[in-house]
Amino acid sequence: MTVSPSHFFTSSALQPLSPLTASFVYSPKFILIGDSVNFTAIVSNGTAPYTISWNFGDGQNGTGIEIFHKFTSPGTYVVNVTATDSNSQTKSNTCPENSTVCSMTVQAWPVQRFGWLIHWNITQTDGINLWNITDNGVLVIRDVRLAGVQVLYKNIQGFGICTGLTGGTCICGPFYDEPVALYGPASNEMLAKVNGEIFYENSTDMLNNPYFQIRAAYRVGGYHYQEIFRFYPSGRWDTEMTIARGGCDLDHVYEPHWRFDLATGNDSYDTMSTYVPSGAWQDLIWEGNYTDNGFRDLSHSGSEWRFGDEGRYYYITPTIIRRDLDLPYMPSNLILLLGRPNEIELSHPEIGIENPVEFVNGELAFRHDIVFWFIPRIWDHGPANPAPPKDITLSFYPYGSWL
Repeated sequence: MTVSPSHFFTSSALQPLSPLTASFVYSPKFILIGDSVNFTAIVSNGTAPYTISWNFGDGQNGTGIEIFHKFTSPGTYVVNVTATDSNSQTKSNTCPENSTVCSMTVQAWPVQRFGWLIHWNITQTDGINLWNITDNGVLVIRDVRLAGVQVLYKNIQGFGICTGLTGGTCICGPFYDEPVALYGPASNEMLAKVNGEIFYENSTDMLNNPYFQIRAAYRVGGYHYQEIFRFYPSGRWDTEMTIARGGCDLDHVYEPHWRFDLATGNDSYDTMSTYVPSGAWQDLIWEGNYTDNGFRDLSHSGSEWRFGDEGRYYYITPTIIRRDLDLPYMPSNLILLLGRPNEIELSHPEIGIENPVEFVNGELAFRHDIVFWFIPRIWDHGPANPAPPKDITLSFYPYGSWL
């Protein structure tokens, strides 16, 4: 006799449950020692409720579906999450987010490389900010920051630039870009860290050209910026920014604003000099806005400016790689000021072109504690015209009795 299947049971109800699975996600993706890392278990199938246990690979353990953990030493750690269901099924998975890489790297802070001790952070107003940097125990950098990027658009009635003032013919801008997009609007999380957009990197040729660099996205909506600070065993260091296509589909100028507060042996004896056509270094006596004259000291790394206290110097070399060579060249500017901590641009309330030249008030700067701004400019056709990224680098070469 054939027995018909019951209408009260389905064939799927007779099938065994799918095997228990366990994995996890974590944030942030870029981890420094001391960061509070949020680990969250992802468990499916089996029979709830679940018991979750963690092994963080550093000798520490924990329990719970969500847990925060701090790594106290730099290194590479394999994190293991184990789920046990109510039927005593157990499953472990060490590969976060279905990755084939079952480990995570915890980076040191501050960084120690080639005799450098590097304090840094990344903020929504200045991107990467360096402070209290020493080279073989000698303080050389008090504070360096990229305060913002001014973007100035073409006036559609001519080849000039729009200021944003009344009566202009601006389709876009001007804009003063600060990396506020580094942070999520609700949680205030630092997205550059959350998304792993910060990198510790070594030179690809450590034998012939060794260096260490910190690289990060400079997140601004609609634009594509990246900044780098690079350190060499020789005591040289660079700041660099790459700019890819972005913004409105109209010719525009990118104008990064860097601010430098460097240390010398005697801060009341600071001098800034520029290389002149006669082949000599000319001291800059007063606060002012000094334009790159195009002359270079080939005996000192092709430098244009020199900063020091007559006992030790940084010879400073700008390198700018433009892409749209049919657009006009614009020289860079160096703005020399007395060293006051409050002289940082206040961009948001202002209308028109932002520039730290507003702080210049005619004071004597020679043999005083000084700071300076570097303001390069690059024309760009806009996002409708693909091209390789533009690149701006300012290199600092030490000479004299630094150690």
